[in-house]
Amino acid sequence: MESYRAATYLQRAYLYFSREGDFGQPPYTPAQLEQMAFDPDRVTELVGLLPTESWRRGDPTPYRQGPPRNFAAWKFGVPPLETPNSEKVVTRLLDAVEPYTDRLRHACNALGLSTGVMVVIKSTSHHADGDDPVPSAAAVAYSSRTIQRLAALGARLDHDQFFDIG
Repeated sequence: MESYRAATYLQRAYLYFSREGDFGQPPYTPAQLEQMAFDPDRVTELVGLLPTESWRRGDPTPYRQGPPRNFAAWKFGVPPLETPNSEKVVTRLLDAVEPYTDRLRHACNALGLSTGVMVVIKSTSHHADGDDPVPSAAAVAYSSRTIQRLAALGARLDHDQFFDIG
């Protein structure tokens, strides 16, 4: 009997801000980290969009014991979607943030920041007959229209893909 492979792809996308500049390569010095810091409340004020997640440099890290956060963050994300197609997740995010395009660009200019869209893809792969599972990747492809929409925001596009094989 032929083995049955099942793969699922849970994807989420979020818009984020980061400080513009050439700060060298990690590990960063405390002075470099301070240069990269920004006030996420100021971003919210200028953009007019509440983030789904934000923190300041120096805030406590909630997920583990250890030193405070090294970086500031401002993120606006859409709920995860189970799909093999990354474009669906990105277009949902763009639909939500495009009404704020002018304000996003203004915040970047006023605060010396840039924007990006991060797509996080969790691929889970199984074999029904107990054979070793084979990793399977989601489709990371975008139409020219989606690329144009990202460019209108001035956003770079990043992907973080990982595999859960069980």
